[in-house]
Amino acid sequence: MNIRVALNAVLAATLLLAGCTSPGQRLDQRAREAGLEVVPIEAGTFPSIVYLKRSAGVDHANDSTASGPVTIFLESDGIPWLGRTPSDDPTTREPVALEMLMRSPAPGAYVTRPCYNSLRSDKCNFELWTGARYSIEVVESMVATVREVQRRVGAKSVALVGYSGGGTLAVLIAERLEDVASVVTIGANLDTDAWTDHHQYLRLSQSLNPALSDQPHLWPELHLRGANDLVVPPATTERYFARYPRAQQRTLEGFDHVCCWVRDWPSISVTPAP
Repeated sequence: MNIRVALNAVLAATLLLAGCTSPGQRLDQRAREAGLEVVPIEAGTFPSIVYLKRSAGVDHANDSTASGPVTIFLESDGIPWLGRTPSDDPTTREPVALEMLMRSPAPGAYVTRPCYNSLRSDKCNFELWTGARYSIEVVESMVATVREVQRRVGAKSVALVGYSGGGTLAVLIAERLEDVASVVTIGANLDTDAWTDHHQYLRLSQSLNPALSDQPHLWPELHLRGANDLVVPPATTERYFARYPRAQQRTLEGFDHVCCWVRDWPSISVTPAP
């Protein structure tokens, strides 16, 4: 099914079912209410919906962010599992990254993940949001989507901001992009083996692990974490920072994995030093 047809079907269902909506439909509604443009993109293996925040007071037909990077926001893993059973719909119910985009003063874009947000194709299967959630197939599809967003807005470079598992993807995507201005993560599980072992989860055997990467990180990177974050404690990221000692870290007192990133995002959305 063409993604435009699929998107129209989703929007029609939203109107007809009036309150009986999927998480993806609710995210669409939240984005539209905030004045974001909902842009379907078919650039990689999997289709994506991009929520685009344009510059205020400009001609969108000739919009260009060539004077600076376009900031790409990447969401958490959402709900990949329901107990011991893979979720039918992993789309987040708490779109932290989307809310951060809406609070950011600069233009940017929120890129959905493969098979999330009600975008299903015959290539989708539960492994793509469980054991293969950071697989090369997922990462390369998102790389293609990010490149297409960059092309459409005319930006010379890309700044990546990823929350939780979206931070893991931000690092993996940056390794495969040209012209990366910066990477900022929030509560990211940067060593997936250490993280799954800590929680006694199944290892993400089909996924890439940033802590084991052999790619150079030539871009500035800043990794934020809450002092009270029990989801991704410091011990689970030590190997990543040993591998990339130039990566900057910052711990915020009073914060945990969820609180209070959205509330304070405008004041903590700093660019990492080169």
